[in-house]
Amino acid sequence: MSISSLAQESIVFEAKFKPNKIYKSHIKSSSSGEIEFIADKEIIDQMKSRGLELPIVTEEITDLSTEITTYDLEENGEFLAKLEYGKMISTKTINGKTSSEELPFSNMKILGKYDVENKFKIDSILGENVTQQMRDVLKVTLENVQAAIKFPEEPMMVGDVFNSEIPMAIPLEGMRPISVKIDMEYLLTEIKDGLAFFDINQSLSLDMSQDQLNMMASGEGVGTSSFDIKENYIVQYTSELPMDMTIEINDNMTMKMKMITKSDQKVTIE
Repeated sequence: MSISSLAQESIVFEAKFKPNKIYKSHIKSSSSGEIEFIADKEIIDQMKSRGLELPIVTEEITDLSTEITTYDLEENGEFLAKLEYGKMISTKTINGKTSSEELPFSNMKILGKYDVENKFKIDSILGENVTQQMRDVLKVTLENVQAAIKFPEEPMMVGDVFNSEIPMAIPLEGMRPISVKIDMEYLLTEIKDGLAFFDINQSLSLDMSQDQLNMMASGEGVGTSSFDIKENYIVQYTSELPMDMTIEINDNMTMKMKMITKSDQKVTIE
């Protein structure tokens, strides 16, 4: 196939799992940031007197491997599947002090099946450190937040663009993570050797109240993605998203944060 004809190739993309496959993923994600507080000198002095170093410089790195095994296709179009987590290690550094912990999701197994619409239906969640609350959260997350990247139904050619929206949780020390949605713009840049390559532009904006806090956030970042055409699956994904956040804690204190989140995921399929 010549370069010119390859450039004109059009493909309908559909990300889905297939029976009798093993999907091995390695995911490394990180977030680093600097937190500053704006308040009266008296309040800042009180915070420092309690041992708080300002600004607060944080970094968190999470390393995770997963393996999804799918089984024979049944007559009704469904197939059983097993999701296994390897060790999940989180390393936090706050103002130069580092600590690591193995997260409760480590070595967890989730059994279920993919239905005719390729949606994963959970049967059971196994793990020594998994609480019922974690099971409930996982069930909702895995069954509802699937195929977050919505490819267009019509064929795409090199140079075509589509938009998608994905959820993201922004970690905050000592607070619940903030849930936001990121607008993603995917540009199909190349089709080569059975892979389709995308460049990604991403942006987020947030202006809301949560737990009586007023929050504003904005950011723009980039990423890349590779799609295995034969396997109908994304086999590589990178992302880097800087963001600025302002949280009005009360009338006397505002927290300002600069943060960069990065993600790197690679998948092999057997």
